[in-house]
Amino acid sequence: MITLGLDPHPGSHTVVALDPNGASLATLTVLNTPEGLSQLHQFAIPFSTRRWAIEGAGNHFVAIFVGQLLDQGEMVYSIPPSLTSQYRARRGRKKNDVVDAENVGRALLANPQLVALHSGMEQRELQELTRAQRRLSEQLKANRGALQELTAESPVREIIQQVITTLVRQLAILERQIRTVVNAVMPSLLDLPGVGPIVAGVLLAEAGDARRFASPHHFASYCGAAPVERGSGENRRMQVNPGGNRRFNWALHIVALVRLRMDGGRSKRLFDKLQKGGKTKRSALRLLKTYIARELFRALRQTHLAVARHVR
Repeated sequence: MITLGLDPHPGSHTVVALDPNGASLATLTVLNTPEGLSQLHQFAIPFSTRRWAIEGAGNHFVAIFVGQLLDQGEMVYSIPPSLTSQYRARRGRKKNDVVDAENVGRALLANPQLVALHSGMEQRELQELTRAQRRLSEQLKANRGALQELTAESPVREIIQQVITTLVRQLAILERQIRTVVNAVMPSLLDLPGVGPIVAGVLLAEAGDARRFASPHHFASYCGAAPVERGSGENRRMQVNPGGNRRFNWALHIVALVRLRMDGGRSKRLFDKLQKGGKTKRSALRLLKTYIARELFRALRQTHLAVARHVR
């Protein structure tokens, strides 16, 4: 199996072919254009048994190429940038696009538990909608902050207020579109406490088919919600996982905060119990997110299995 490590950028992509031992066989840098993407496909042809390791495969500037690969039935793995950086730190300080592409591929070789991407039309639509929603939400927050800094007599106050009004209107439209797709794909997600249309959209956009995850722990690790052990000698502790899908981690965080306020006290009682047992507030919240990740895994997987049985 040849691993094709890809370091994508808005202007260019660099790919390196690695053998099973991580030795570099060939490399290519192309412009991020239709002609450049065609060159990447041609580069892969000689390696009949192959898989793609792409750093941040969910980024918009590589979405077209990832979609092409998935449509062609290629095996594609999204490598979190945090995992690549950790692997690079262990191998040395040298950094360029070729080195980064090599490290992306070697990160997959060193982590065989990573799961391949699976993307349908609805998942891609949700990815585009939820990422647009995030960008507009960030713009809305920035404009509201700018408005607060202005005096009542500022000549630009009315302009910024108009921008805010437009952003609020467009965000409402996006939320309705996301809810429509979620209702078509998996409406049962909206019945879970703390899961609204935006969070449900992010979950479906980032998870895809939950059957690709071997276990709840595997899923929680993908979300960055499974704690990792850190220590030496007798000094051992559990620490927040810095890797994983950060958008998914954001969704878990929102669900946890909502449940702490609105699920009838169940999550609050668990949260308080963990703190009384010696956990810090941050550690208690991390464990709550781990429990939520396992619950979401069961919900996502049961729904997919039910659909599969119905199709058969």
